[in-house]
Amino acid sequence: MNSFKITCIAGLVSVLAACGGSDNVSTASGTTPSSSSSIPVPSSVAAAQSGYKISVFAKAPGTLRPDDLLLHGGNIFAIAQDNNNNPDGTNVAGTTPQSQVIEYDMSGNVVRTFNVPGHPDGLMEYDSHTIWVSTNEDADTMIIVIDTTANTQTTLTPDTAPIHGGGLDDMKMLNGVVYTSASNPNVGAATATASNGVSTVPAVYSVTLNSDHQTFHLTPVLMGNATANNIPTNTQVTLNMTDPDSMAADPSGNLVVDSQQDSELVFVSNPGANQSVSVLPLTLYGNSWPVDDTRWAPSGNSFMLLADNKAQLIYRIDATAGFTAGTAYSAGQGTLLQTNTSTGVMTPVFTGLGTPHGLIFVNQ
Repeated sequence: MNSFKITCIAGLVSVLAACGGSDNVSTASGTTPSSSSSIPVPSSVAAAQSGYKISVFAKAPGTLRPDDLLLHGGNIFAIAQDNNNNPDGTNVAGTTPQSQVIEYDMSGNVVRTFNVPGHPDGLMEYDSHTIWVSTNEDADTMIIVIDTTANTQTTLTPDTAPIHGGGLDDMKMLNGVVYTSASNPNVGAATATASNGVSTVPAVYSVTLNSDHQTFHLTPVLMGNATANNIPTNTQVTLNMTDPDSMAADPSGNLVVDSQQDSELVFVSNPGANQSVSVLPLTLYGNSWPVDDTRWAPSGNSFMLLADNKAQLIYRIDATAGFTAGTAYSAGQGTLLQTNTSTGVMTPVFTGLGTPHGLIFVNQ
């Protein structure tokens, strides 16, 4: 099927919004201060480089845990996971969990909350009044379409079970096409050279909305065993993407997919029939190192927001001399890292974090 393009479905999104209800939306009466300025950064967090300052932007309410972050309409939207929602769409026995998407103003005050089903993970801006949320990354996946102007939402499901056998994780729109990572793939048995198993299934799909306005179709774009150019060695290799996870667009306009447990970033130039693929193995102190979100600093004056899932905090990070445009940063295992995208070598910026996940830059 044709890839999903903005010009083809703008009307469909309006119809979807009209079909939704507002029962899952809560609006704050005014902007209730989150008192983030009074929340201390945990004592475990330590600067590994000079020239950076960290503070708390917001704390997720109750026991919810922040994950993916998005700038939309001048505000910050954050996924807030209820860990009693399992990644496969089931609930912990005896619980009635409720995950959310929370809208914050630029001071970290809660503006609205949107109740979303399952275990949300990916967050993407579709257009100026619509965001998409992917939920249940391990199985029984769905996409929740939220119209932030009309305060409505609609749940979409795949027209057939994803052929990789798992769910969907992150999403990214590039050149009018929506791409999504094929998380939790069914892989073959582990081998001496493939400790996580062997992937022969899709790692990335494009998404097309169907005319019923209730389902979407997935078309494979990148296979988990595709041929790629190893960036540091400039040699051809066969990928083995056993854990497609977060996605990004780099300054050159490439689609970037993090194969998390494989400790690599996969770059897809011109996704589609004429695409080219390259891979960047990631290392920290000479060892393979998995990461979650990777983002590139934009031009102009900006700050970073980083969601620490375990600590339930969203941090604000400022560079005292300003972030250098085009420099890549990654959310690692307990660390914020600066990533050399030519060598894959990463350098800690902050250590002692819990489980950093979502990362974005915000221009001031």
